[in-house]
Amino acid sequence: MTNSMANQERLNSLIKQFTEGIISKEDYIELMDHFKKSEDTDPVYAAMDKVWEPERQRGNKHHTAEEMDALFIKLVSDKRFIKPRKVKLWPKIAIAASVVIAISAGLWFYMPQQRTGTMNSQTVGNNDIPPGHNTATLTLSSGRQIKLSDAKTGIVVNASKLTYNDGIAVEEAEPSRQLTITTPAGGTYQVHLSDGTKVWLNAASVFKFPASFNQSKYRKVEVIGEAYFEVAKDKAKPFVVTSAKQEVEVLGTHFNINSYANEHHIKTTLLEGSVRVSVPNSPISSFLKPGMQSTLTNSGINIQQLEDPKEAIAWQRGYFTFNRENLDQIMRKVSRWYDVSIDYKDEEVKQIPFSGTITRFTNVSMVLKMLELTGKVKFKIEGKNITVNRK
Repeated sequence: MTNSMANQERLNSLIKQFTEGIISKEDYIELMDHFKKSEDTDPVYAAMDKVWEPERQRGNKHHTAEEMDALFIKLVSDKRFIKPRKVKLWPKIAIAASVVIAISAGLWFYMPQQRTGTMNSQTVGNNDIPPGHNTATLTLSSGRQIKLSDAKTGIVVNASKLTYNDGIAVEEAEPSRQLTITTPAGGTYQVHLSDGTKVWLNAASVFKFPASFNQSKYRKVEVIGEAYFEVAKDKAKPFVVTSAKQEVEVLGTHFNINSYANEHHIKTTLLEGSVRVSVPNSPISSFLKPGMQSTLTNSGINIQQLEDPKEAIAWQRGYFTFNRENLDQIMRKVSRWYDVSIDYKDEEVKQIPFSGTITRFTNVSMVLKMLELTGKVKFKIEGKNITVNRK
């Protein structure tokens, strides 16, 4: 038997003990040590398949995400298995639904997105808050407002009519030259523009655009908040996005703009193609290549090459992703998506950095629980308010 096969068999055995709740402290430490040294999660999932295959063959039901998350919380909360504070790396635990590492300087965790059916079946108690969902308001040139359907994910725009992305007409929406879509806190929506450009709006955002670009030299739109763009190519008519104090000009590309008023800077992240970021009525401008992110500050435009530019659009794919972000920045994201206010009892906790990924389609309590596992912070949910304190 090769070393890799022997290692896989040992991993299978350890995870089987882990999931059955019979793992010893020594074996638990060995399992954690394996995760600390390994960057490849494939053996982990192979082991999980091995563990649950007999049950699948017997026709037993699959383990749900909620059952596996509950098991995870139970085991990592067991004081017998928590390492002393002097150990920098806490356990990295893999179960089929969750992978978590807690580090003394912050938290790394991974929890995949659940299926829509699972999300809708969640029961929310008095001290929990459900995730955001598809919801937005359309404002016509006349000022008339139309509440868009929460059962739809987006709208398709052309000069003569407005439909949802499934082809059903938007009721009472007469043709209008200028349109505005607003997502509230806890809302998200998609817009398919008349030129074929696709736009995803994050929570608490405003998007202004014309019903048609035929009469304009530029395809010009405006965003306040956050939006991800997949711009249709048209060399004869550049696509221009204005946001607060900057403009982004493109021909056809994929990029994200974060321009929330309560964030310190405007960030533009390029995934594909090329863009020019500029400050109106100023000589300040910069060109971005794929993987680059610009940050507009009072002193100008700063450019950096990102290791993983897709982190900037994690929200569009249904995740929160943090890369050594301070807690106050994380909680601003939580506030916008769950439509809650944040109250700090200890201002210093705002500066604690965390890194990780967790689905946005889970109740807020699960997000907070993951952060609490660091032993650095604790939270209390009261109505639509979350209190943050040092643990």
